[in-house]
Amino acid sequence: MKQLALLISPLARGAFFADYLAACEVELGVLSSESAVHVPIGELDFFHLDLATEDVAKVARLSCVQGVFERRGDALVPMAVSTHFQLHADFVFGTKYRGKTNEVFTQFMLNLGLQHLELDARDKIKVLDPMCGRGTTLLWAMSYGLSAKGIEQHIKVFPEIHQSLKKWCKVHRQKHELSSGFVGASNKQNDGKFIRFKVGETALQIIKGDAADAAQILKGERFSLLISDLPYGIQHHTSDRTRNPLETLKACAEGWSASLKPGGVMVLGFNQYQPKRDDLAAVFRDHGLVVLPVTAPHRMSESIVRDVLVCKKPAG
Repeated sequence: MKQLALLISPLARGAFFADYLAACEVELGVLSSESAVHVPIGELDFFHLDLATEDVAKVARLSCVQGVFERRGDALVPMAVSTHFQLHADFVFGTKYRGKTNEVFTQFMLNLGLQHLELDARDKIKVLDPMCGRGTTLLWAMSYGLSAKGIEQHIKVFPEIHQSLKKWCKVHRQKHELSSGFVGASNKQNDGKFIRFKVGETALQIIKGDAADAAQILKGERFSLLISDLPYGIQHHTSDRTRNPLETLKACAEGWSASLKPGGVMVLGFNQYQPKRDDLAAVFRDHGLVVLPVTAPHRMSESIVRDVLVCKKPAG
């Protein structure tokens, strides 16, 4: 066992605001059954915990952690723990636009999903984001060495994604393959149009389409993880021009559940005000998913208290 002190990243404050310490405890809790103890030193926040030596490398990929130290008496000795991310951070953090999902929160959701996966679903992990926007979730997945697919209904974001990927590949001299085409025949609505970005053995693909049609668009392909940050009802309207996404999610739930492997996990970010947690959970329970007792509420603004819903598809 290693006695560790984890330095909490200042980016966690920007993602979780006043509730950042509680959110960090949630993320640490899925990594270890040992309780983490908050130890402030001046303006810095540390969490102390004991962790098996073989698990130390995992803490470097926690969204809340900036540095890993070994506790030796009263001394903190920095440890050379690498994330081994496969993309430069600019691919995830570098491009800014209105409505972008917070990058730290996206990584937080991905980590929750990975830690709750059944062993049977850990083989060749693939990630799906059926409301992927410009692909923050997918880029994180690639950084973790996972292949990913996303569905996005707005065709206008496709040239922006293409331009951003080309930019960072050029800046960082990243060897890659970048291609486009159609899933099926081309059409005036551009439904089925895709962008595919490949680095080494991992790739992402973003397909133009409706999230409610995920099962048809993906032709029955199954994924270990479904990670998505839902519209908060402030900047976005749903397809029926309301701000509450519940009806849209009811239309999506069957296809999303069908797209998960047995033992797979779905993690959704949502605004507690709409939809209500119990209503959102009921939508996916009705399609065979088990809702796990994981919650990380944090106030983003007067009208948004963001939280996570974590569901698992029963194995076997």
